[in-house]
Amino acid sequence: MTHLAFLAALSLAPVQASAKPQDPAPGALEQRIDRFVRPYIASNNFTGVILVRRAGRVQLNKGYGMANYELGVVNQPWTRFHVASVTKPFTAAAVLLLEERGKLSLNDSVSRHLPGYPNGDRIRIKHLVEQTAGIPNLGSGPDWARQERLPYTTEELVALFKDLPLEFEPGSQSRYSNSNYNLLTLIIEKVSGQSYESYLGENIWTPLGLRTTVDGSDMTRLVPNRATGVEPAGVRDVRLPRFIDWSSRRGSGSLVTTASDLDRFVDALYGGKLLQPASLAKILAPAEGFAYGWARGERFGRKVMRGSGRSPGYNASVQRYLDDGTTVIVLTNSYSPVGQDSVFLAGIHAAVLGPAPAPPALLPIRVKQGSLAELAGQYQMPEEYFVPSATLELIDRGDRLEAVWSNGASNTIYPVAPGRFLDRNFWADVSFARDSVGKVSGFSYVVGGQIFTAIRKPHATD
Repeated sequence: MTHLAFLAALSLAPVQASAKPQDPAPGALEQRIDRFVRPYIASNNFTGVILVRRAGRVQLNKGYGMANYELGVVNQPWTRFHVASVTKPFTAAAVLLLEERGKLSLNDSVSRHLPGYPNGDRIRIKHLVEQTAGIPNLGSGPDWARQERLPYTTEELVALFKDLPLEFEPGSQSRYSNSNYNLLTLIIEKVSGQSYESYLGENIWTPLGLRTTVDGSDMTRLVPNRATGVEPAGVRDVRLPRFIDWSSRRGSGSLVTTASDLDRFVDALYGGKLLQPASLAKILAPAEGFAYGWARGERFGRKVMRGSGRSPGYNASVQRYLDDGTTVIVLTNSYSPVGQDSVFLAGIHAAVLGPAPAPPALLPIRVKQGSLAELAGQYQMPEEYFVPSATLELIDRGDRLEAVWSNGASNTIYPVAPGRFLDRNFWADVSFARDSVGKVSGFSYVVGGQIFTAIRKPHATD
């Protein structure tokens, strides 16, 4: 699995504030957010839409950067984005609606609705929505790089993992797995007798007035106003991400929508306009991980429900404060981890709830020719890194470093301040350490709120 596959979940950890912020004047909200995100836009590290609902109304819905770099189209409030795993809250809500209407029960076994499904008598629907089923994650297997490029029906998608052995006894622990929601999608289709998109359209999107939300699984479909996903390239450029067929994420990460539609869904969900109180209580109940597609936590001392998604070319973050109904949505058509970065999101939320912090240094600085040569060499990450003991080579490219990882991945690390560098692809803060004689001995790598210390491997001439 690549480093990026681990990053989204880790970087959602809530950032603690030294003091509970005070609500800013509504008229200053846009200026506060603009001031904080400006360096991210100037350095080409953020492009997308930010929406804020406060005091019962949308107070900001604004596009930033480019929806399509090739055509020169800018992001607008009506731009549509793939929202990746923010699809899961919709899928969970669809299951709860089926339960309310007597079509299924969360206590039903999978085999009741899918006879003959392997281990279906041991796995209950509640295990799937709560991410406790033990089904291996479709997206982490050795063949996934090939599989995700191909089109699938829902049954064909489920067939990719249904015969794999369970990783643990269902209900005994929590572990994030896209497969759980792919399987839920198949159950929705079997129980309702409709396609996934048709059922959600009739029972969620149309009743709530969601006019721009579609299932993006059909790669031949034209979707007006859809942003084109990109990923970082070099110090300031972008490029197209790897190709995927979105049917490989049906029900777990396939939806396309706008910030406005997503806001309507979230406000209806938590405002009691979509589900019955008993169903909403299941979503709000304490749980580990991303049960029902949501993580439970606190930000600035306030209870918050967090939804997050990341797939090639796109990031999505939606957070709902339970005490006052404030909602903050960040959608981006960039695969840059900045859209999931705890520092970036904390800054946006601080701008909403109170004084925003000063943005970090992000623009590249000039360095003296040859000054990076002493940093070049072989390094090893620690055992507790996402890929345990991963090795990489840092290559001096004059104004930046190129990191070439042992798995073949390559990314850019560039200087943003004296002694401080930014890994743009993994959105990590990098600073180098020296030994007692001043020789570079390693570096610290701060990513997703965690600090990893890499050591420099001895060179043959050392």
